[in-house]
Amino acid sequence: MAALTLVAGCSKSKAPSSGSARTGTKAPDFELKDISGHSYKLSDLKGKVVLIDFWATWCPPCQASIPEMNKIYARYKDKDFVLLGISVDDGANAGRAIKDFAGAYKISYPLLNDKGNVADEYNVNSIPNTFLIDKSGNIADHHMGFTPGMTDTLFKEIEELLSKNA
Repeated sequence: MAALTLVAGCSKSKAPSSGSARTGTKAPDFELKDISGHSYKLSDLKGKVVLIDFWATWCPPCQASIPEMNKIYARYKDKDFVLLGISVDDGANAGRAIKDFAGAYKISYPLLNDKGNVADEYNVNSIPNTFLIDKSGNIADHHMGFTPGMTDTLFKEIEELLSKNA
């Protein structure tokens, strides 16, 4: 008997979010540094399709989603596409935990650490939580939690957005 596996998300430990991000609205702008110190500002990525993945090193569903994110990044990294993994890890050792995690999971896409309120601006109360941003900077779609095989859905959505002009 085949079983369908659905991996739910992990709760974020911060207070409930109050942001206004939702499908069809302008994606809240932010500027964060990756684990190498390179700065990423969302508004600078206009003209590209952006997938933002909110996650944490301690979250089992997030860990399960990493191979899917790696597949997506490998497929589109040479196109007008950017994948940003935004960690909600906090504490004094968050940077080290993210770097160690990146090495263990062989992550080559940018990993940013949300030390501020970016997750709150995106109404992220659980992780993983992904937002697909179109070339004009609008939220085209949003996926909460992780379902094995969701890559096929994201592939279709990304292909559609890449084929459209900004």
